[in-house]
Amino acid sequence: MMTLRSKTDPLLLIIMAMVLVTLAGCSEDFFTREAGDRITPDQHYTSFRDASISSMGALATLQEAMPRLIMLDGLRSDMMEVTPNADADLREVNNHIFSPGNPYIDPSDFYKVIVNLNEVLANLNRVAENDVEFDEYSAYYHTGMLLGMRAWVYLTMVRQYNQAAYIEDNLTSLPENLEQNILGKEEMIDTLINQLIPYIYDPTQGIEQLEYPVHLFSYINTKAILGELYLERGEYANAVTYLKMACESHLNQLYKVDNTYKDDGWSTIFLNASSAITENFSVIPFNSKEFQNNSLADWLGHSYQYLVKPSEVLINSFMAQIPASGEAGDLYRGLGISFGVDTIWKTSETEFETESYITKYAVDQADPASSDIILSRAADVHLLLAEAYNRMGDEASQELALIFLNQGIKNESPKPSGYATWNKNTGIRGRVYLTPQEVPESLTGEDRIRYIEDLIMAERALELAFEGKRWHDLVRVAERRGEPEFLADKVAAKFEGTGQYDEIHSRMMNPSNWYLPVN
Repeated sequence: MMTLRSKTDPLLLIIMAMVLVTLAGCSEDFFTREAGDRITPDQHYTSFRDASISSMGALATLQEAMPRLIMLDGLRSDMMEVTPNADADLREVNNHIFSPGNPYIDPSDFYKVIVNLNEVLANLNRVAENDVEFDEYSAYYHTGMLLGMRAWVYLTMVRQYNQAAYIEDNLTSLPENLEQNILGKEEMIDTLINQLIPYIYDPTQGIEQLEYPVHLFSYINTKAILGELYLERGEYANAVTYLKMACESHLNQLYKVDNTYKDDGWSTIFLNASSAITENFSVIPFNSKEFQNNSLADWLGHSYQYLVKPSEVLINSFMAQIPASGEAGDLYRGLGISFGVDTIWKTSETEFETESYITKYAVDQADPASSDIILSRAADVHLLLAEAYNRMGDEASQELALIFLNQGIKNESPKPSGYATWNKNTGIRGRVYLTPQEVPESLTGEDRIRYIEDLIMAERALELAFEGKRWHDLVRVAERRGEPEFLADKVAAKFEGTGQYDEIHSRMMNPSNWYLPVN
């Protein structure tokens, strides 16, 4: 494998990284979808900066797609419930019945991103021809980054639809008949893994790591995506390798879940998320001043449309957590952070009811429409790493899974093999001062694996609430175990005590109902 050295000016690399992370700085005109009337590829792809801006711009339609994906995930899982304000489309999603025209199941924006990424990939050679700063390393880096982002889009689609139309690399517009290139989930995952492997830094293969201390947005995320692909495929050792690499790609303090966002600081992960560079791998920013509004602010806000709310199941889980000290409840991630509760008085001072609402996208209360949406962050990857370690099955790996879940590497002496530089890692529960989860000594074998896996899934529900992860988690574990009741029980739980419980539970017992219809 070839060895690549960067001869690029560090300042240009920093600019590139900041451009990729800070979509919010772009004008409204930049995000106009009709590009043909402004500039042509031969005029545009002439410099390193053009390549960086184009890479960023390719993701523009995710500003529209991601809010819908968050709603889709929350309502299909046990994260969200509809309010009386919800329209028929959202009620369909909540009940797992979908009409062809339901906008929440429309994949077209994801296909637009793929076509946009293909266009940039197809024109990188123009940059190399016109800008000497765009050297062999720059081309390698950009290609890996773009393939990683495209893999994320494809993985998201096959998780939703169990298939996707694979658009060939040389196609920079949608072909008339997408059905000719349909790949099922397993085939797509294999395809994506094969595409990413050549663009992953591996110190044993002579590819030299970037020397400059900059936040490299999607290249690091590419490693995390590859780890997720292996996790989906059930290759747990490979999943561990690449998820761990994603957390170790840069300076020691980056991506290690340390004290940077401990206790009260946890909520600041979501305040200008693109600047939270020790936690967040990939972010889709919004900026209301540039007319790039995050729709979730309107859809979720208690004083706005208030279309959905947190499920009682989720609220009860937050409130049942036991902190290291103080009153019961998840003090730093729960009430007042991920969700809120208001008292609504009725006709007298003694008659009232409470209404819960989602606040995770209103941490910046002065401008919730500018709240960013995080695609991937360190806590997410750590919990995936714990999941993969646990599934490896040996005692040492299971112990590592519990360490990441609970109090982290920091408190381990001696440090586990391979984690000597993780001195500041606090673990997921340790960062928010919750008591560690323990496993009964009587459990062994598969029973122990499942028990730990249940703990990890429960923690992901709390740490990543309303971030678009829960439905995929439920499907992955239910399919892995061959037990549809794992998913059915959890989804139906939010209908407990209503006439819909049996209907929803029965529908979810059929795995064919776990995937959206392809229109």
